[in-house]
Amino acid sequence: MTNMFRDVEPLLKPKSMAIVGASETGGDGWSKVLFHNLKEAGMPLKVFLINPRREELWGEKVYPDFSALPEPVDHAAVLVPGRFVNDVVSDGIANGLKAATIFSAGFGEGRKHIGAERGEELKKIIDGSGISVCGPNCMGTFSLPRDMLQYPTPRLRNLKKGPIGGIFHSGGTLGYWFARAAQRGLGFSYAVSCGNEFGLDCADYLNFLADDPDTEIIVAMLESIRRPHAFMEAARRAFESEKPLILVKLGKSELGKEQAKTHTGAVAVDDDVFMAMCRKYGITRCQSLDDMVEIAMAFTQKRYPEGDKLAIVTTSGGAVGLSLDAVADEGAVLARISNDSVQKMVDLVPEEIDVYNPMDAGTPLAGDVARFCKLCKLFADDPAVDIVAMQGRLPLPGDTETAHLYVDLRDYTSKPILPFARMSENADEEYRDFQDAAGMPFLFGIPETVKSMQALVKYGAAKRRGIKNTPKPIGEDKNISDEQLIKKLADSGLTSPSQIIERDPIAARLAAEAIGFPVALKIISDKISHKTEVGGVVLNLLDGAAVENAANELQGKIGAGKINGFLVQEMVEGLEMLVGVRDDPGFGPLVVVGLGGIFIELVKDVSLRLAPVNDVDAKEMLMELKGAEALEGFRGQAPRDINALIKSIVGLSEFFIENRNWLAEIEVNPVIVLEKGKGVRAVDVRPVRRT
Repeated sequence: MTNMFRDVEPLLKPKSMAIVGASETGGDGWSKVLFHNLKEAGMPLKVFLINPRREELWGEKVYPDFSALPEPVDHAAVLVPGRFVNDVVSDGIANGLKAATIFSAGFGEGRKHIGAERGEELKKIIDGSGISVCGPNCMGTFSLPRDMLQYPTPRLRNLKKGPIGGIFHSGGTLGYWFARAAQRGLGFSYAVSCGNEFGLDCADYLNFLADDPDTEIIVAMLESIRRPHAFMEAARRAFESEKPLILVKLGKSELGKEQAKTHTGAVAVDDDVFMAMCRKYGITRCQSLDDMVEIAMAFTQKRYPEGDKLAIVTTSGGAVGLSLDAVADEGAVLARISNDSVQKMVDLVPEEIDVYNPMDAGTPLAGDVARFCKLCKLFADDPAVDIVAMQGRLPLPGDTETAHLYVDLRDYTSKPILPFARMSENADEEYRDFQDAAGMPFLFGIPETVKSMQALVKYGAAKRRGIKNTPKPIGEDKNISDEQLIKKLADSGLTSPSQIIERDPIAARLAAEAIGFPVALKIISDKISHKTEVGGVVLNLLDGAAVENAANELQGKIGAGKINGFLVQEMVEGLEMLVGVRDDPGFGPLVVVGLGGIFIELVKDVSLRLAPVNDVDAKEMLMELKGAEALEGFRGQAPRDINALIKSIVGLSEFFIENRNWLAEIEVNPVIVLEKGKGVRAVDVRPVRRT
């Protein structure tokens, strides 16, 4: 465990605990529920009750404070009013307490910020002692490998043990999600409702689950990430341990971001940057909590596609239509079935049925599970297919013996096979028993199934890609001087147009005549960052007199004192793109690519990746752009030099990483992409020095 992580074990693996504030009604009756949760489980650890106003409760002795306990305890569930919490925690620390779950609220959360000073004092107590604290303002935890349910509801008492661990910033949502997922047959290890994260945070919990032998899949609902670098390191450890992280992240909309601020007192990170982080670390991001159930179920199969080609086999024309819509919505790729496979399938389906993908195999196969599974084997056999979804038959009266056919299909191939129903169905005990017997997760909903297939596809790609380390900066300060910068960028694939820097209008005229017309004239100023916004760029100057006149006019309009000189530059025509790299304060070096020019902030057609990027990453970024078609030739325009643009993206990423000790940001806008085979030109380079 590295120094950036705090110890979660005293919280989730205690050998003894105290319920502080134990009463029939205190804390909305939560203390009573917590006690009886543990009693129902056979008291898997020593439990003591603390309340200075009681002597006995629920047949147990009640103690006035920690010093009165017969022995020090590892963990305390704190359910007293907020104004008493700091004294309780301090008393516990003085008597050997190692961890606390603080259910109490009133520490500055919410728009009124009630108890903010109390909250600051609690943070100092936690930081000064090293105690492991969950909360405040949380709803507890559960540790199923140890039979400990420290979450204040009885309806989670019978959760099945299994491979899924959870981290939720919403305590109430945690209870609902795990109850719903349990109905579908999922089993669990540990779960934490984080609360305000005054002590332990989501990075610490993720790091714990990455190490935990009972956890194989991690789910999360996050509102914010307080320590991005620690979170990314924990995500790396989970990925390298082959433990998929599947999460819902709030704050995508501006309204959602505001809610994240007020609900937990933390600032939400930019959503596009967060998505770039997810891609780098192989994190699956879900659109909803319902999607997270289906995707978690799909991952329990522990099979990941070797490519991105989907096959979907149904027994309904309507299901085919819905599948096609879902594939289009998710940007998925359907496999093209080979003629050899088609010929084999023809013998299995009625004569009037066409073989295609996605496929309607016809009503007769809907009632013949054996033939339908055999058809799915042929789809799995096709080399073009990487993952198969099949319309699964849940148990109906008289057909519960078909489970072995799904087992046989699963064992027949190493490719992921996902049975699905067209809509949500009643997930009762009979359903769960059948699913267990079939040895496959049965998904609900066609769009949800396609999303799950894509999640497996992307995780498989992430496994093949791995996580690229960011090299240490080794560049020298001189690399970002005006002369060296132009040379270094040219070496990185960003060749500048012919250009000359001069100090006065007459010299600018002579420089233009040396370059040849037409030219562009741009001011050089250490006081003005965006030259276009102040009218500091004049294009398509056709002779020397025009250049000299333009330079004089710029001095008069902007002020000679604000202008250090003039850049005279060869005019270049082509497709305008933006390529930039900046150091995000939370997530590190970030590469941005988009359609360039003056409309970049208005149109915002951009793609992002965490650096470093390679040729494959750069090409993917370009293909993600809505305007990607312009690179390939649009409405009679010649195709652009995509390979040169890719080289420039990778080159700028590498240059920034090497020199980020000196640079906070570097942007080239526009990069003019010439016709195929003719390269690119870095027309306007804007470095921002690190202060």
